[in-house]
Amino acid sequence: MTIPTEQWARIAGIVDAPDFVHPWLDRFYEAPDVGLLLALAEGPQPVTALETLVAATHDDAAAIVARAYRRSVVDLDGDEARAASFADRSALWAQFEGWKDVPGGVRAQLADWWLEGYAESVRETLTRFRDGHVDPGPDADYAYLLLSEAEDVVRNQDRVYLWPCDCRTLKGACDQSVYNCIRFANDRDLGWEISKERAIEIIREADRAGLTHTDYVGLGGERDPHAICNCCTDCCQPHLAAERLGVSDVWPRRRHVARLVPDACTLCGTCTERCPFGALTIDEGGGGEELVLTTSQCRGCGLCATGCPETAIEMEARAGAV
Repeated sequence: MTIPTEQWARIAGIVDAPDFVHPWLDRFYEAPDVGLLLALAEGPQPVTALETLVAATHDDAAAIVARAYRRSVVDLDGDEARAASFADRSALWAQFEGWKDVPGGVRAQLADWWLEGYAESVRETLTRFRDGHVDPGPDADYAYLLLSEAEDVVRNQDRVYLWPCDCRTLKGACDQSVYNCIRFANDRDLGWEISKERAIEIIREADRAGLTHTDYVGLGGERDPHAICNCCTDCCQPHLAAERLGVSDVWPRRRHVARLVPDACTLCGTCTERCPFGALTIDEGGGGEELVLTTSQCRGCGLCATGCPETAIEMEARAGAV
């Protein structure tokens, strides 16, 4: 079924797609999707009305609407349906349907557009957090976790799901596995339910691969677990957004700091290779080689400590941190 050009133009407006992706919208939406979105052009509609409309041209209208929901073409809120944004659709498409259908240049533009949208969505909160506001907003709670803390978070969940990492599938700037996003809710029923034991294995594998662990920890110590993100600095949306907004010195929040145990250190250099932030160096000055920690650059992720073969690095809670 050929979709007229003018209909694609309407779809672009309905889902708020960026101009550069308009020629490629047929990679993101199928013919039944177009009908659904056009029906939702004026705003939310009852799900039953949407199914009735689809039933005029397709068998099993309920299944078509349900599939459109799983693929983030439409959003369902109780008995009401509305068009999902292109930002949400493209993220899910990248995670589960692949990037091979669009040229590399379009992929790069889309990844940057997605990052810019995320950065703008957290700009106000992170600016308030940087400026010391007592109640900056929930996004300020995003923080580094030690490996042991991440494991404990998993142990305390009722359900655990494995998802492809949305940051890594969108950006694609590293060769790390995309299958290490540990979630505690299964949005649109797309993830794979796994055991807590397997989730902890995945987190440990990520740690060995040099990925930091993050989740939400409130300024007062309360926790609202969303997922254990296992992040690199090449693809991670929060890390890249923090750099773009000039707040990477305070966010994601630093709750720990490394402490060196000089007598145990053999200067093997493992920690300097594992630290993603350049906080550890080996000084080769006139007094002989020495491991040096630049505390201001330490994010408290703990990768140096978990990788040290001599237990020569410990992690301490920062003063006033929770």
